[in-house]
Amino acid sequence: MADNDVPRVLRLTFEFTVPKGLRVNIRNTRRMAAVKALVAAVEALVSREFPWAQTMTVRHEWMYAWHDETEERELPPTALNGGWPDDDVEDIED
Repeated sequence: MADNDVPRVLRLTFEFTVPKGLRVNIRNTRRMAAVKALVAAVEALVSREFPWAQTMTVRHEWMYAWHDETEERELPPTALNGGWPDDDVEDIED
């Protein structure tokens, strides 16, 4: 398979969080208007900033995040992640 035949995707994720305790009812029509406006803004920029893109997939979700946990873990050191001296490491193509 040639390099050009490999599927390539640029994925950006944005999450907009409503502050806890905010006493407002966010109506569905207002939320969908925000989604439409944000999608239009990205679509307007993509031809200039990432002209290689042929399609854009939009996913939107509205939920109550009762529990959301993210954990970062350190991985074992290697020469490629800066953990070991690279004296004994062969060059690896990018």
